[in-house]
This record gives sequence, structure tokens and C-alpha cells, in this order.
Amino acid sequence: MDKKLLLVDGSSYLYRAYYALPPLSAPDGTPTGAIYGFVRMLLKLISTFNTPYIAVVFDRPEKTVRHEIYKEYKATRKETPNDLQVQIPKIKEIIKLLGIKILEIPGYEADDIIATLSKKAENLGFEVIIVTPDKDMNQLIDQHIKIFNPMKEEIVDTQKVIEKYGVSPQQFIDYLVLVGDSIDNIPGIKGVGPKTAASLLQEFGSIDRILENKDKLKGKLKESFAAVSKEDIQLVRSLVKLHQDIDIPVEIESLKKDKPDLIKLKEIFEKLGFKSLIKEIEKPNLEKKQTIVQKSLF
Repeated sequence: MDKKLLLVDGSSYLYRAYYALPPLSAPDGTPTGAIYGFVRMLLKLISTFNTPYIAVVFDRPEKTVRHEIYKEYKATRKETPNDLQVQIPKIKEIIKLLGIKILEIPGYEADDIIATLSKKAENLGFEVIIVTPDKDMNQLIDQHIKIFNPMKEEIVDTQKVIEKYGVSPQQFIDYLVLVGDSIDNIPGIKGVGPKTAASLLQEFGSIDRILENKDKLKGKLKESFAAVSKEDIQLVRSLVKLHQDIDIPVEIESLKKDKPDLIKLKEIFEKLGFKSLIKEIEKPNLEKKQTIVQKSLF
């Protein structure tokens, strides 16, 4: 278990925690639903995986490198609700008190940080589990990097990607280019949905090969590809492809989990009214528990 790294997509966890629970508040009226949900999910991850190395990665509020090349990137996204924003500092404080490192870099998304750390750790002989429901991360999956989808509580590996999407992780960037991403406001190829994208990549192998053979396509599909330039394809690819080589001033060894500060954690939980979480952190197996589920993951 020495070289196992767990990377948590903290930004996706924030929203999942916020929307999963009804509004909660501390005795002083402070909103606490997202804090409670996030911490409970994080404690469950620690208990389930029990990896020596772990980090929680967040998006920053600033514009990213993708906004620089495509102004409409994520233009349809709503602003973070105010009652969620006010809970984020406390969530980060608790993460640190649990002995877990937090990473965020201006100009880059959490996905890019996770992608870079995953490959860096893999090159050092680590096994990596990425905790996220984001399908974009499927492009990172290989023999030593897998995804844990917290929504379905399942491990996603190469075979799972093939079964669900009909393409391999190595083809997933091209798959995303074909279908686009409405959530991030990224356009795909007109008339190409998931099934068509999978069929085309199964037949031709890549977008480059599809473009080389677009005369073999028929009907509206042929018209759609005829109207697309290589520059269009390259733009979308630059939006969906995760950066794997950004400058992160952090060594993997520094992501080793520290001992939790149980005294300060109890003080915070008491103030917030989290009696059940106080019981959780008082369990002697907070750092030692290794479940049957965890044993089967690596």
C-alpha cells in the first residue's frame, strides 16, 4: 500500500454535497449543508481507500487557459450560489486539519492538475485512483490510473470505458471532440451523437482518419464533416484534452497524509453542530481501516 495515490476532484464534490442535502445551518445560522456533506463523503473515502497519499484538488475562480482560446468556454454555467461560496473556506480548513493537502493553480482547472499529478505519480511507480464523476477524466485511464465514480460507487477502468462508450480511453479525446460538451459549452460535430461517434471511431480509429476518409461518409454526416476544418477540430481538441505537463511546484512525496488534528476538528464540528461527525473522527480506525472493497481496487 506504500505507493497508492488518491486524487479527489474537490470542485465536483462541492456541488454534489451542496445539492445532495437539504439546507442545513449551524446554531448561529451559518449555512453548513455543503460542509457536512463534503466532510462526510471525504471521511468515507479515507475509510474505504486508506491510501498513504491523498490530495483534494479545486478549480480557481479566475479565467483559465481555455477561456483565452475560446471565449465562450463554460459561458452557459451559472455562478456559484452565495450560500455555497461562504462554506468553501471552512471546507478547506477541515480538509487541512484532516491531514490532507489541497492543490489549486491559477489559470488551470482541477482536471488539469489531476491529470498532471496522475502521470507524474505513475512515472514514479504509483497506482492512482481519481475520484470524480467527470467523464472527461476517462482519457487518463490506463493500467495504473483508474477512476472512482462516487455517484455510482464504482471503479472505472479501460474495460468499463469500452463497455459504456464503445471506445477506448486512448480514443476518448477524439470521442469528446466529436460529441462536444454542452455543460462546458463546447461544440461537437453537427449530427454526431454518442452512438455515431463510437461507430465512427470503431471504423476509422481516430478523427484524423475520419477526415482522411470523409468522402466515404454518406448523407448529412458527409455534409457535416465537409463543413469542418482541421482548425475547428484542433480548437475543440485543445479544449477537451487535459493538460498533463503543467508546472506544479509539488512533489508526490509531499502528498503523504499527515496525522489529523482531532482536537481542532472536534472544536469546529461542535461549533457547527456536527455531532455525528465528532463520533466519526473519534473512531480508532479513521486512519487504519482497510476494507474488503479497498483491497480489490489496486
